[in-house]
Amino acid sequence: MSTFLTQKSPRLTQALFSRSFAWFWLGQSISTLGDGAFTTALAVVVYQLTGSSLIMGLFLMAQTIPELLFTLIGGVAADRLPRRMVLLCADSGRALTVLIIAALTWLHLLQIWHLFVLAVLFGLCRSFFHPAYRAITPNLVIKDHIASANALTQLSVQLGKFLGPLLGAGFIGLANGSASAAFGFDGLTFLLSICSLLAIRTLPHATSEQEKDEKKGSPGVLEDIRDGFRTILDSTWLLWSMGAAAFALVAYTGAMVVALPKLVLAVYSGGPWLLAAITTSAGVGAIAGAVFVGQVRLRRRGVIAFLAYVFSGLALLVFTLPVSQNMVIFLALPAAFAVGFGMDVMGIIWSNLLYEMVPDKKLGRVASVDLLGSLGLLPVGYVLTGWLSDRSGPAFVFFIGGLSMIILNCIPLLLRSIRRIE
Repeated sequence: MSTFLTQKSPRLTQALFSRSFAWFWLGQSISTLGDGAFTTALAVVVYQLTGSSLIMGLFLMAQTIPELLFTLIGGVAADRLPRRMVLLCADSGRALTVLIIAALTWLHLLQIWHLFVLAVLFGLCRSFFHPAYRAITPNLVIKDHIASANALTQLSVQLGKFLGPLLGAGFIGLANGSASAAFGFDGLTFLLSICSLLAIRTLPHATSEQEKDEKKGSPGVLEDIRDGFRTILDSTWLLWSMGAAAFALVAYTGAMVVALPKLVLAVYSGGPWLLAAITTSAGVGAIAGAVFVGQVRLRRRGVIAFLAYVFSGLALLVFTLPVSQNMVIFLALPAAFAVGFGMDVMGIIWSNLLYEMVPDKKLGRVASVDLLGSLGLLPVGYVLTGWLSDRSGPAFVFFIGGLSMIILNCIPLLLRSIRRIE
């Protein structure tokens, strides 16, 4: 197996020994930059068109519902079809979708209903992308380097959240307030991701069991789905972490995605740059979390994971504190850093334990069931947090989200099987 690095490299970068993973990681890292730019562009466009957090919540709901409806099929596809092909198709669909948004914005034809239609298409592509994305890692690296691969994957995601929003704000500024260039940049990054996937001609560590499953036909699809549910239900860790993620994601996205634009633009009297700075700070915190988990050999990972969610909840409460406009940046940026750090520590620990507990041939279906459970509350959460933000103010969303994360993630720590996870 060819390598990009020497064996003396830090533990965090060991997965880059694999050329296939290095290509995959490079493409996805570029794609996450576009995702970050898209987030800033979307928040600005929706607020410009409507001035409502509720509409932002409805848009995210429209994107999430098709992802939930089809994610179980996407999980079976990730186990039965070549995972690289699934990723290629999903990225191609997302590239086309976001480029349409860019064109409509550039032509000054973009309307809210366009965004809702395209959100559904985007969500459909994501339902096939995410299970395959989670399941492909063991096919690209040796077992001992999986922890490094997970940390690097999260590192690239958070680098996208760190630099992407700044790029998005920069493109908006260069285009005199239009988000068309930011959307176009996101579409270009998807095309580059497709090129990186094409550079991976084979999966060097695909198991014989997966190769057999890839040749199976449609019979047994429902049994595969049931098997994914059984695997989750039989594991205390997988079940409780899925439940915790369901509420944590509502709290996190409700505050940092739905309510944050209104908090920044209406309460803080800031602009796209302050919004991007707060989002970027959360990304920097998550990068620190990825480096921490990737480089340090942790004990009591079950305890650390849930305490990380509690830490994020405490950080969300900081946004509810009264502060003068001149002091906003000194309050919001450290709080956003802490939120990102806690969320990513939990996320990487979960990924590592998933690969340790679940056989490779079941990874796609188990990941899809976890996605369904973790994202299941988001459609209602988006609308509820948007409504609360408009009715009671965005700071109230941060308060409810932070408090719920603290309380709900202390409960699993009472379980002995969680505390014993090393």
